[in-house]
Formats: sequence, C-alpha cells, structure tokens
Amino acid sequence: MVLAPILGALAMLAGVLTTWIVNTRPASEQDPDARFWYVFTGACVAAPLVLGATVIDRWIGVATLATVAGTVLAANKYSSRIFRRRVDAEHESILAAEHSALAARHESVLRAWSRYELDPEAAINHPSMHDVSNPPTAALVRALAAAEGLRHHRPELASSGSGADYRQAVLDLEAAFRHAELAGERMPGDAAGIPNNVLLGELADRLRPC
Repeated sequence: MVLAPILGALAMLAGVLTTWIVNTRPASEQDPDARFWYVFTGACVAAPLVLGATVIDRWIGVATLATVAGTVLAANKYSSRIFRRRVDAEHESILAAEHSALAARHESVLRAWSRYELDPEAAINHPSMHDVSNPPTAALVRALAAAEGLRHHRPELASSGSGADYRQAVLDLEAAFRHAELAGERMPGDAAGIPNNVLLGELADRLRPC
C-alpha cells in the first residue's frame, strides 16, 4: 500500500518535469522534433508508474491518473506563462539595445552638424550648412526635427511601429546629412543665401535636452 502512493508521486513529478521541458527546451534548441521526443520520453516514464500504482491499488491508480492530468495542466499553464515572460524580457532587451544603437548614431550626426556652428573655419568653408533656403540643408533640418521627435519614444513601443519609425528617421537623417555635406562645398557669397536664424533657433530649442 505504501508503494502505490510513491509511484503516484513519481508519476506526478515525471509529468511536471516533462511539461516544463516541453515548454522551455524546444524553442532554445530550435529542433522541430524535440517537443515530440520530450513528450514521448515523459510518457514512457510516467505511464509505467501510473500502471504500477493501479496494479497495486485500483483506486490509488485512478486518483494518480487524475492527479497527474491536473498537475500537467497546471504545470503547462505556469511554465507557458514563465516562458512568455522570459521571451518578452529578451525581446525588450533587444529593442532597448537597438534603440540605444540608433540613439548613438543620431547623436553622432548631431555632433557632426554642430561642428559647423562651433568651428569658425567649418562655418566659413561650408556656409550653406546654415542656409535653410538651400534645399539639402532644409531637408537636413526636417530630418533632424523628425528624428528628434521619435528619439524619446519608449523602446517597447517598437512593436507598434515607433521603433521602425525611429530607425527610418535615423537612416533618413544620416542620408540627409551626407547629402547636405556634399552639396555644402564653399559657394560664392551671392549664392550662399542668408541663414534663417529664426528657424535654426527653433530647431536648436527642440534639440536642446530637457
């Protein structure tokens, strides 16, 4: 009589372990057949234990079978929830790392552009970099504003589209900056235009850290 409950307990333990492994291991192993073999192995372990308990005591065997089924269902629900949380955490970590990398590229463009304001020689040699009437510079200003508007969106919102938007905004900003630099070789004074200080001041206010 003592052996039957022990076999039942071992069957429940085998069911719980099998359920946990089935819900966690195949995804990390990337093997499409792993789930089947884990279930098969667990059944081969648990079935003889349930059968042994039933042979010793029929009612204990029935109770063991019902308990194993309930335990497996509960373990499946719990392990699935834990696995989803782990996957979500890994996904958020990837999104945060990607957002940080994009922010670093964004900051690199801001530093490069600020050189044309802080370095007198660069400002003199590239006057069109401050002339928003120049189409490439105007496009750069718009790209700066667009990227800055998306910069502080939370990384976890990337699944709803903001992450992809910020990625594209940074790519557009880098392209606009390269184009403005290529078009910003020193131009004659009458072709350089007059910088729009008002618009540039407004942009500087938007880019200023809060």
